[in-house]
Order: sequence, then structure tokens, then C-alpha cells
Amino acid sequence: MRDNKAGMKNFIIDLTQIRKTVKVGNKARNLSFLAKNGYQVPTTIVCMFDAFSIYQEGDKSVLKRLAGELNDYIERDKKYSVRSSASIEDSTSYSFAGQFFTQLNVSGVKDIVDAIEGVWKSVESANKLDYIKNVRNSQSIKMGVIIQEMVDPEYSGVVFTKNPLTGLDEVVVESVDGLGDALVQEGVTPDRWVYKWGDWIEKAQERDERDSVILEVIKEAKQLENLYGSPLDLEWCYDGKRISWLQLRAITALDSTMLFSNKISREFLPGLIKPLVWSVNIPMINSSWKDLFKEAIGSAADSIDIHKLSKQFYYRAYFNMGIIGDIFEILGMPREALEILAGIESPGQDRPMFRPSSKTFVHMPRMILAALRKLMFSKTIEKFLLDYGEHYNLINSVELNSLNFQETINYIDELFRLNKYGSYMVIVSQLLNNLYNMLLKQILSRSNINTEDLNLSPRTKRLRVSNPRHMLSQIRESYIALPDNMKKTIDAIDNEHVPSDVKSSEFGQLYIQFMERFGHLSDSGNDFSHPSWRETPSVVISLIKRQQSEDSERTSDDTQKLMRLLDEKGFYKTIYERAMRYQEYRELVNSIYTFGYSQFRRFFLHLADLLQSAGLIEERDDIFYLKYSEVRLLIESELHQDEAKTRITQRKLEMEECRELVLPEIIFGDAPPINLLQQKIGMEMTGVGTSGGHFTGPAKVVRGVGDFGKIKEGDVLVIPYSDVSWTPLFSLANAVVSESGGLLSHCSIVAREYKIPAVVSVGGATQIEDGTMLAVDGNNGIVIVLQTEN
Repeated sequence: MRDNKAGMKNFIIDLTQIRKTVKVGNKARNLSFLAKNGYQVPTTIVCMFDAFSIYQEGDKSVLKRLAGELNDYIERDKKYSVRSSASIEDSTSYSFAGQFFTQLNVSGVKDIVDAIEGVWKSVESANKLDYIKNVRNSQSIKMGVIIQEMVDPEYSGVVFTKNPLTGLDEVVVESVDGLGDALVQEGVTPDRWVYKWGDWIEKAQERDERDSVILEVIKEAKQLENLYGSPLDLEWCYDGKRISWLQLRAITALDSTMLFSNKISREFLPGLIKPLVWSVNIPMINSSWKDLFKEAIGSAADSIDIHKLSKQFYYRAYFNMGIIGDIFEILGMPREALEILAGIESPGQDRPMFRPSSKTFVHMPRMILAALRKLMFSKTIEKFLLDYGEHYNLINSVELNSLNFQETINYIDELFRLNKYGSYMVIVSQLLNNLYNMLLKQILSRSNINTEDLNLSPRTKRLRVSNPRHMLSQIRESYIALPDNMKKTIDAIDNEHVPSDVKSSEFGQLYIQFMERFGHLSDSGNDFSHPSWRETPSVVISLIKRQQSEDSERTSDDTQKLMRLLDEKGFYKTIYERAMRYQEYRELVNSIYTFGYSQFRRFFLHLADLLQSAGLIEERDDIFYLKYSEVRLLIESELHQDEAKTRITQRKLEMEECRELVLPEIIFGDAPPINLLQQKIGMEMTGVGTSGGHFTGPAKVVRGVGDFGKIKEGDVLVIPYSDVSWTPLFSLANAVVSESGGLLSHCSIVAREYKIPAVVSVGGATQIEDGTMLAVDGNNGIVIVLQTEN
């Protein structure tokens, strides 16, 4: 409080005079931020916490003193809004939407004082609400009050500088005619615009005349986001001449937003991934990525949890793009760029670029050193090819039948150690191959050489030996020359045994050599649960029969031009040679690693044989439905065999049920999408998703206070709209469907804070009968009515 001329403490302060030590609440402080940064804010004064504290002590004389002060500020012919600015409002976690008293169009000092008292009295009522008890963490509420000159707007609205539902880099604007309070308190469905990277991805219908104003709202909002240093939720209005800003909040409940993508992961782990494969692959491969990040950014990468880098949804692999975004931020690159990596497309021209910033230069010395080491990486790769080839051959020569449980586990742990480094080498060789080949294509394009018509692939002896295609062509030639009766014998081969008459032929000798060299391969080099070629000879026979003869290399005009260019320019030749070398390295490293990785199958199947002999599992392949940690517990008798068999049966059933399930490329939040494959779909209703997540449960339609008793824990709350008095229902409901509303409507805000899915603007929702099963998809704004069996 400030002293006035009579030595009394002042309770009223002008917005522009608010400093750090002034106690007024987040809402008022944020308005002061707007005003101080030169943005249009209606004339505003604030009643500080001290007046409320005196009032709480029972001294109502403070009201008379307030009236005296207000006489110096309030103009008789103007109207004002009187709103709360509590110590716990508009935090980054909770907004306390509608929990405190608000009054609009107040005129005259007396009525304004009465409205201030109304705000203070609402604290006592709010203290009794479960919503407040749940989120205030026992802190007492201190209350400031905002007195703001009313604007007579043509239309008003809210703008979110990030999508509050998904966290995506897109600006969402909602607007209604007249005052914006209808967005929160009344059953109104707003007009809606979504703007991403310089282009509209959604526009309000028949509102084209407002686009220029909405664009200005977006422009100023993004400027404010940069100034404030956080994604923002701002309220605004337009009076036909200018935009005024009425409120600013950091977007609540955004920190928990998660983004998963399978754009990259499906290339490495396509299809359904069994528990054993997941439990081996993920810590092994993710540890390699973490090692790379540590080389680039040092101890800043220590906080990366390798188990959170990836996640399974219905046994399918997704990458956690949020962690990749954290790494982007550490490196000083825009977090928004991860959306491009995740596969989110937009036609806009303002796409985020992978440009370095001042943060990048902090890590630059370490990154340059790491890069230089990688540029001289050929010796490391050659050593890996030699040493690890020998290691893997030794392990491949182990006679499995002589191994007991512990010896087999020891070999598996050794394979894990070897393959962890092997996966690291695969990643590095792939990155270096991409780098040099990108450089090569760039310099060739400058010389007008069309790289699409060139065969920019190395043809070395080592590659021919490691590539099964070359040998398949040889075997095919010998197969063609065989008599028909011998071909029939070969076509009937269905196990590892080769008939003696076939074995003695040229085809048989080549076939046996092929299986010795490539029999470990399968249709998935990253999933050792798949049978190898050695186990499925019919696959190899089919490949032999379909194999085409290798084409001789054609020399094009561009090839000749390239050769002349390499002779003339030494730098071009260096890049070309490195590009070819690292293409070869990529293939050779992959070949060695695939051989080493395939050894997991041999040793786990031997472990399965031991478990089956001991009666601990029913079938050999059952081992793939247990995690590695569970396999060890089962061997050590710390997991009962009945429990293990139950888990195996359950997971087999789950994988079969979701085999045909089509999942989206992007998943928001860590809750899996609803699996409706086994459900009978009735009607599909669409609206606007305003709180993410998925839930299936019985509908309970609440049209007013008289229906409150219907709601039980686990219900889907179906409403025409909601206001503050409906808040207690949200602690019971597991999802919300509303006929009206937008992102700023009361039900949307509270649903986000309770972390339950919400879909609003769903026409006809309250016509649904109580007990109807609904599948609510808050991420995509879809409500599906499920049919029940008659």
C-alpha cells in the first residue's frame, strides 16, 4: 500500500504503477504487463490485497475508504467491469475459471464498491468448493479486484498462441458478437479460426470480413508470446476501430501435453511388436541415441529417460516427440520444428526452420568436436567390422544344447552389450551416409548434373559378398538349369534338411552356402520374433525363383560428365569418394549388426525350449509374449508359472484383437485411442475437441441442477452448457460432451484441468438417452454412439 497525503494507506493503484512489490494478483499483474509494453488496454485500476485483508478481519470501514479513493478515478458517465485478481488465479497450472464473482456494466462509485465487496464475499463461498480445495494446496486466498472501463465491442474473443488441447504450434481464435463473457458463462458456440505457419487451416464460415482483424489479433498475440516468454491465452475485443486487450494468462495445463508420432518409428519397428522384442530393442537402441546426444550436448542429455523416448500403443511403436522437442530447445532450435519431424504438414510459408540460435553456440564447441571425430570415423567403422564380425561369429558357433538357464542368460546379456554398440554404429553410419550424399547431390546439382539418372552406388567386392541379391542371382541360374523332377523336390523343401540328391548338385552347394551366409535374415531385421530364412526355406526358394538377373551398369551422358568433373575438381572428388565410402559402410555395418541381432532369436528360443521342458510355458513361441525381465523372474521362481501363462494368454488375445486396428500417425497424450474394432458402431457425432484424451462409458444427460444426482464416477457427462455451479460434477465424470461452447467455455477449461476428455459444439447431444455407451475422443472432437447387444 502507498501513503496518501493524509498519511493513510491507499488501496487503489493505477495499472501502469504496479511494480513487483505491489500485491495485486496474477490477473492484474498480467494486465499491467500488457499496458507497460504499449498494447491497448482499457483504462484500469486495481484494488490491492491489503483492502481485502482488512475486510476479512471484520473492519468494514475499508469500504468507505475505498469509496473515497474511487471518487478520484471513476467517471460518472462510464461503465466498468469488476473482476477478481486472486493470489491463486491464472497460474500456469490452474485458471480457477468462473470461481469468483464478476460484475459487468457497473456505474457509479457506490455500485462499484458493492461489486468489490461481492468479489470479496465470493472467496468465502469458493473456499467450500472441492475444486478449490483440490488445487490450492492449503494456501489462503488473497484477493485483489480489477476495475476496468467497459468497451462497447462489435465482437470479442479469445486467442491461444498455442493449441491448448494438443500443444501444437498453431494459433486458435474464437469469437462471439458483443461481449466476450458469453464464451465462458453462456451456452454459446463461437466462431473459430485456426492459423498455422502463415496459412489458415480452419476459418469461420461467412465471416470473411473479419479476417483482417483476426490476423491483427494473431500478429499482436504472437508478439506478446515472445515478450512474455510463454504460450498465452488472451482475451480481446474490437470496437470497430481498434483491438483492446482485456486479459492475459499463460496457457493452463499445457505442460502435460504429449505428442507421439510413428512416422520414424514405423520404419524401424513396423507392425505389432511383441513384449520380449520391445523390452530388448527399446533400452538397447534408445541408449545409443542417448549416447549420441551426450556427445553433442554433454551433461544436458543426462536427464533423458531412455524408457520414455518410445511408447507402445496397441503394441505399435511411437516416438515421444516431446523429448525430441526438449533436445531441440537445449540446442537452441525451435521446438515447433519437431512437428515437421513428426509428420505434421501445413501449406503455410512460415514453417519453423532448423536455424541455430545463441543457445546453439553454447554447445557449438562440443558439437564441432563431436562432428570432427565423426568425420574421421572410418577407422572406427573398420575396427567395428573386423572385431564385431569375429565376436558375432564366435557366439554363432556356440552349441546351444549344452547351455543351461544361466549360461544362456549370460550369452543374451553379452549380446545386449554388443548390439547396443552395434546399434550406435548403425545410427552413426546412417547419419554420415546421409550427410555426404546430401553434400554430393548439392554440388552436382550446381554443375547441372541430374543425380536422379545416376547410379550413385558403390560396387565393391565387400558389398557383393554381404548382399544376398548377388548370390540369389547365381543360384537362380543353377536352378533354371535343373531338370523338372529336381525342381519339384526343391520346391517341397520345408525345413533345414536338404535332400541328398539336391545337396550334391551345383544348386545344392550354392543353396547351402547361401543359407550359411544369409540364413539368419528374416522379413524384419529389427524383430527377432520373426522366423529366419533358415527356418522358412520356402521363402528362400520363392526368392530364388523370382530373382532377376543383375543388370550391367549403363553409362549415361551425366555419368560421363560426372567423371570429367571429378578429374577436374579435387574437392568434388573427395566428397564423391566419401559419399561412396559411407554408402558402403552403411550397408556393411547394417549387415554385421543384423547378423549379431539375429543371435537373440537363437538364444531366446533355446531359453524357450528350457522353459517348455520345465513346464513353465506351454509353447516355444510363448517366450515372445513375456518381457525380458519377466523371463528372468520366471527362471528365478519370482514369477509364478500360472501368472506367466495368464500374461501370455492375455497378450496374445490383445494382439489378435488389435491386429487390424488402424492407428493415426500422430497421437496426443499418453492415453491410447479407443479400440472400436470389437464394437458395434451406431451414430458418429462431431464437434470441437477442447480437452484431450479418450474414454468409453455410459452417458448421463444433465440439463440443470435437478439432474446433478444422476452422475456417478465413471460416467460421461452430457450437457447443454455449463457454468461455475456445475464444477463439482467434473470430479465424478470421466468425459464431457456439450452441445455448445468453445475452448474458453467453462466446461472446457475445467475438463483440461481435471485432465478428462471434452468435446463441445456437439449438436443434439442432450437427446442421447441415459446409459447409452459413448466413445469420446477429445483429441479429434468425435463422439461415437455404441450399439449394445439386444
